[in-house]
Amino acid sequence: MSTGHGILAAIWLLVVALMYAVEFYGIHTKAPFAWKLGWVILAATFVGFLLGAGSAALEVPEADDPRVAFASVLAIGAVVSVYWGFWWKRQRAYFTAQSPSITKAGKKELAIVFGIAALVLAGVTLLERQTDTYLKLTSPAVEQFHAQLAAGQYAAIYEEADETLRKKTAEAAFVDLLQSVHQKLGDVHDSHLNRTGIAWHSKQSVTISLNYETKFTYGMGTEQFVWQDKGNRVTLEGYQIRSNVLTAK
Repeated sequence: MSTGHGILAAIWLLVVALMYAVEFYGIHTKAPFAWKLGWVILAATFVGFLLGAGSAALEVPEADDPRVAFASVLAIGAVVSVYWGFWWKRQRAYFTAQSPSITKAGKKELAIVFGIAALVLAGVTLLERQTDTYLKLTSPAVEQFHAQLAAGQYAAIYEEADETLRKKTAEAAFVDLLQSVHQKLGDVHDSHLNRTGIAWHSKQSVTISLNYETKFTYGMGTEQFVWQDKGNRVTLEGYQIRSNVLTAK
Protein backbone atom coordinates (compact mmCIF):
# COMPACT_ATOMS: atom_id res chain seq x y z
CA MET A 1 0.00 0.00 0.00
CA SER A 2 1.32 3.41 -0.90
CA THR A 3 0.51 6.61 0.96
CA GLY A 4 1.46 10.22 0.54
CA HIS A 5 3.49 11.82 3.31
CA GLY A 6 1.89 14.18 5.78
CA ILE A 7 -1.51 15.06 7.15
CA LEU A 8 -2.40 16.94 3.96
CA ALA A 9 -2.40 13.63 2.09
CA ALA A 10 -4.85 12.18 4.62
CA ILE A 11 -7.14 15.22 4.29
CA TRP A 12 -7.01 14.97 0.51
CA LEU A 13 -7.94 11.28 0.62
CA LEU A 14 -10.90 12.12 2.85
CA VAL A 15 -12.07 14.83 0.46
CA VAL A 16 -11.86 12.40 -2.46
CA ALA A 17 -13.72 9.70 -0.51
CA LEU A 18 -16.52 12.10 0.43
CA MET A 19 -16.77 13.44 -3.13
CA TYR A 20 -17.12 9.95 -4.58
CA ALA A 21 -19.57 8.95 -1.87
CA VAL A 22 -21.80 11.92 -2.68
CA GLU A 23 -21.47 11.23 -6.42
CA PHE A 24 -22.44 7.56 -6.05
CA TYR A 25 -25.46 8.55 -3.99
CA GLY A 26 -26.42 11.16 -6.58
CA ILE A 27 -26.17 8.65 -9.43
CA HIS A 28 -28.26 6.15 -7.48
CA THR A 29 -31.02 8.73 -6.88
CA LYS A 30 -30.66 10.36 -10.35
CA ALA A 31 -30.03 13.71 -8.70
CA PRO A 32 -29.19 16.53 -11.19
CA PHE A 33 -26.24 17.71 -9.08
CA ALA A 34 -24.50 14.37 -9.71
CA TRP A 35 -24.23 15.12 -13.43
CA LYS A 36 -22.50 18.45 -12.69
CA LEU A 37 -20.27 16.87 -10.04
CA GLY A 38 -19.26 14.26 -12.61
CA TRP A 39 -17.55 16.98 -14.65
CA VAL A 40 -15.61 18.10 -11.59
CA ILE A 41 -14.45 14.53 -10.95
CA LEU A 42 -13.47 14.08 -14.60
CA ALA A 43 -11.43 17.29 -14.58
CA ALA A 44 -9.79 16.44 -11.25
CA THR A 45 -8.91 12.97 -12.52
CA PHE A 46 -7.24 14.44 -15.61
CA VAL A 47 -5.26 16.94 -13.55
CA GLY A 48 -4.20 14.22 -11.10
CA PHE A 49 -3.08 11.99 -13.97
CA LEU A 50 -1.17 14.86 -15.54
CA LEU A 51 0.59 15.72 -12.29
CA GLY A 52 1.52 12.12 -11.50
CA ALA A 53 2.38 10.67 -14.89
CA GLY A 54 3.67 14.00 -16.20
CA SER A 55 6.09 14.41 -13.31
CA ALA A 56 7.37 10.88 -13.84
CA ALA A 57 7.80 11.55 -17.57
CA LEU A 58 9.91 14.64 -16.88
CA GLU A 59 12.27 12.52 -14.77
CA VAL A 60 13.34 10.24 -17.62
CA PRO A 61 16.99 10.61 -18.71
CA GLU A 62 17.74 13.58 -20.96
CA ALA A 63 18.89 11.20 -23.68
CA ASP A 64 15.32 9.84 -23.91
CA ASP A 65 13.90 13.37 -24.28
CA PRO A 66 11.60 13.96 -21.27
CA ARG A 67 9.66 16.62 -23.24
CA VAL A 68 8.48 14.02 -25.74
CA ALA A 69 7.50 11.71 -22.87
CA PHE A 70 5.53 14.52 -21.21
CA ALA A 71 3.83 15.43 -24.50
CA SER A 72 2.80 11.78 -24.93
CA VAL A 73 1.33 11.70 -21.42
CA LEU A 74 -0.55 14.95 -22.10
CA ALA A 75 -1.92 13.67 -25.42
CA ILE A 76 -3.05 10.31 -24.02
CA GLY A 77 -4.66 11.93 -20.98
CA ALA A 78 -6.45 14.48 -23.15
CA VAL A 79 -7.80 11.88 -25.59
CA VAL A 80 -9.10 9.65 -22.80
CA SER A 81 -10.66 12.62 -20.98
CA VAL A 82 -12.38 13.88 -24.13
CA TYR A 83 -13.77 10.41 -24.84
CA TRP A 84 -15.26 10.10 -21.34
CA GLY A 85 -16.42 13.70 -21.53
CA PHE A 86 -18.56 12.96 -24.59
CA TRP A 87 -19.85 9.78 -22.93
CA TRP A 88 -20.79 11.63 -19.74
CA LYS A 89 -22.52 14.38 -21.75
CA ARG A 90 -24.86 11.78 -23.24
CA GLN A 91 -25.88 10.65 -19.73
CA ARG A 92 -27.63 13.93 -18.90
CA ALA A 93 -31.05 12.54 -19.73
CA TYR A 94 -30.60 9.92 -16.99
CA PHE A 95 -30.72 12.58 -14.31
CA THR A 96 -34.17 13.94 -13.57
CA ALA A 97 -35.38 16.70 -11.30
CA GLN A 98 -35.87 15.50 -7.75
CA SER A 99 -38.13 16.73 -5.00
CA PRO A 100 -36.37 18.90 -2.39
CA SER A 101 -37.62 16.58 0.32
CA ILE A 102 -35.76 13.37 1.10
CA THR A 103 -37.75 10.27 1.94
CA LYS A 104 -36.99 8.10 4.96
CA ALA A 105 -35.43 5.54 2.64
CA GLY A 106 -33.31 8.28 1.10
CA LYS A 107 -32.16 9.47 4.51
CA LYS A 108 -31.20 5.92 5.42
CA GLU A 109 -29.21 5.52 2.21
CA LEU A 110 -27.50 8.84 2.74
CA ALA A 111 -26.60 7.84 6.31
CA ILE A 112 -25.04 4.63 4.96
CA VAL A 113 -23.03 6.59 2.40
CA PHE A 114 -21.59 8.96 5.00
CA GLY A 115 -21.05 6.06 7.40
CA ILE A 116 -18.83 4.43 4.78
CA ALA A 117 -17.01 7.74 4.33
CA ALA A 118 -16.44 7.88 8.10
CA LEU A 119 -14.93 4.39 8.00
CA VAL A 120 -12.64 5.54 5.21
CA LEU A 121 -11.55 8.50 7.37
CA ALA A 122 -10.85 6.17 10.29
CA GLY A 123 -8.79 3.91 8.03
CA VAL A 124 -6.81 6.83 6.65
CA THR A 125 -6.14 8.12 10.17
CA LEU A 126 -4.89 4.74 11.38
CA LEU A 127 -2.70 4.37 8.32
CA GLU A 128 -1.27 7.85 8.82
CA ARG A 129 -0.39 7.08 12.44
CA GLN A 130 1.24 3.80 11.41
CA THR A 131 3.21 5.61 8.72
CA ASP A 132 4.46 8.17 11.26
CA THR A 133 5.60 5.31 13.51
CA TYR A 134 7.67 3.76 10.74
CA LEU A 135 9.10 7.14 9.73
CA LYS A 136 10.45 7.57 13.26
CA LEU A 137 12.44 4.37 12.67
CA THR A 138 13.49 4.91 9.06
CA SER A 139 14.42 8.62 9.10
CA PRO A 140 17.47 8.13 11.40
CA ALA A 141 18.43 5.07 9.33
CA VAL A 142 18.46 7.15 6.13
CA GLU A 143 20.56 9.83 7.85
CA GLN A 144 23.02 7.15 8.98
CA PHE A 145 23.18 5.75 5.44
CA HIS A 146 24.05 9.19 4.06
CA ALA A 147 26.66 9.73 6.78
CA GLN A 148 28.30 6.38 6.01
CA LEU A 149 28.16 7.16 2.29
CA ALA A 150 29.99 10.44 2.89
CA ALA A 151 32.60 8.64 5.01
CA GLY A 152 33.16 5.98 2.37
CA GLN A 153 31.92 3.20 4.66
CA TYR A 154 30.36 1.20 1.83
CA ALA A 155 31.27 -2.21 3.20
CA ALA A 156 29.80 -1.28 6.59
CA ILE A 157 26.48 -0.38 4.95
CA TYR A 158 26.46 -3.77 3.25
CA GLU A 159 27.28 -5.67 6.44
CA GLU A 160 24.50 -3.90 8.35
CA ALA A 161 21.95 -4.47 5.56
CA ASP A 162 19.15 -7.02 5.69
CA GLU A 163 20.04 -10.60 4.79
CA THR A 164 17.63 -10.35 1.84
CA LEU A 165 19.83 -7.70 0.23
CA ARG A 166 23.01 -9.65 0.96
CA LYS A 167 21.55 -12.82 -0.59
CA LYS A 168 20.53 -11.20 -3.87
CA THR A 169 23.40 -8.71 -4.25
CA ALA A 170 27.12 -9.44 -4.03
CA GLU A 171 29.14 -7.19 -1.74
CA ALA A 172 31.46 -6.13 -4.56
CA ALA A 173 28.53 -5.03 -6.76
CA PHE A 174 26.87 -3.10 -3.93
CA VAL A 175 30.11 -1.41 -2.89
CA ASP A 176 30.80 -0.45 -6.54
CA LEU A 177 27.34 1.13 -6.76
CA LEU A 178 27.81 3.22 -3.63
CA GLN A 179 31.33 4.20 -4.62
CA SER A 180 30.11 5.35 -8.04
CA VAL A 181 27.28 7.37 -6.43
CA HIS A 182 29.69 9.10 -4.06
CA GLN A 183 32.34 9.81 -6.66
CA LYS A 184 29.94 11.24 -9.25
CA LEU A 185 27.39 12.97 -7.02
CA GLY A 186 29.37 13.77 -3.89
CA ASP A 187 27.95 14.25 -0.41
CA VAL A 188 24.28 14.75 0.46
CA HIS A 189 23.33 18.36 1.16
CA ASP A 190 19.56 18.11 1.40
CA SER A 191 16.95 15.38 1.12
CA HIS A 192 13.15 15.52 1.00
CA LEU A 193 10.80 12.57 1.41
CA ASN A 194 8.10 12.61 -1.29
CA ARG A 195 6.54 9.14 -1.06
CA THR A 196 6.10 6.43 1.53
CA GLY A 197 4.97 2.89 0.75
CA ILE A 198 4.08 0.26 3.37
CA ALA A 199 3.44 -3.39 2.55
CA TRP A 200 2.22 -5.90 5.13
CA HIS A 201 3.24 -9.50 4.46
CA SER A 202 2.61 -12.80 6.20
CA LYS A 203 4.20 -13.64 9.55
CA GLN A 204 3.92 -9.98 10.64
CA SER A 205 6.62 -8.92 8.16
CA VAL A 206 6.49 -5.28 7.05
CA THR A 207 8.35 -3.59 4.21
CA ILE A 208 8.74 0.20 4.16
CA SER A 209 9.63 1.91 0.88
CA LEU A 210 10.80 5.54 0.91
CA ASN A 211 11.44 7.81 -2.08
CA TYR A 212 13.62 10.87 -1.55
CA GLU A 213 14.50 13.80 -3.78
CA THR A 214 18.11 14.35 -2.75
CA LYS A 215 20.47 17.23 -3.50
CA PHE A 216 24.08 16.11 -3.74
CA THR A 217 27.19 18.23 -4.24
CA TYR A 218 27.22 17.66 -8.00
CA GLY A 219 23.55 17.23 -8.85
CA MET A 220 20.11 15.89 -7.95
CA GLY A 221 19.03 12.30 -7.53
CA THR A 222 15.91 10.29 -6.69
CA GLU A 223 16.71 7.70 -4.03
CA GLN A 224 14.57 4.72 -3.12
CA PHE A 225 15.18 2.95 0.17
CA VAL A 226 13.44 -0.32 1.05
CA TRP A 227 13.55 -1.25 4.73
CA GLN A 228 12.50 -4.32 6.67
CA ASP A 229 10.81 -3.77 10.03
CA LYS A 230 12.68 -5.59 12.80
CA GLY A 231 10.66 -4.36 15.76
CA ASN A 232 12.63 -1.51 17.31
CA ARG A 233 14.91 -1.08 14.30
CA VAL A 234 14.90 -1.38 10.50
CA THR A 235 17.37 -3.03 8.13
CA LEU A 236 18.10 -2.05 4.54
CA GLU A 237 16.60 -4.46 2.01
CA GLY A 238 17.20 -2.44 -1.13
CA TYR A 239 18.66 0.80 -2.46
CA GLN A 240 18.24 2.38 -5.90
CA ILE A 241 19.06 5.82 -7.25
CA ARG A 242 18.21 7.66 -10.44
CA SER A 243 20.18 10.70 -11.55
CA ASN A 244 21.13 12.24 -14.87
CA VAL A 245 24.64 12.70 -13.46
CA LEU A 246 25.04 8.94 -13.11
CA THR A 247 23.78 8.19 -16.64
CA ALA A 248 25.69 10.99 -18.36
CA LYS A 249 28.63 9.85 -20.51
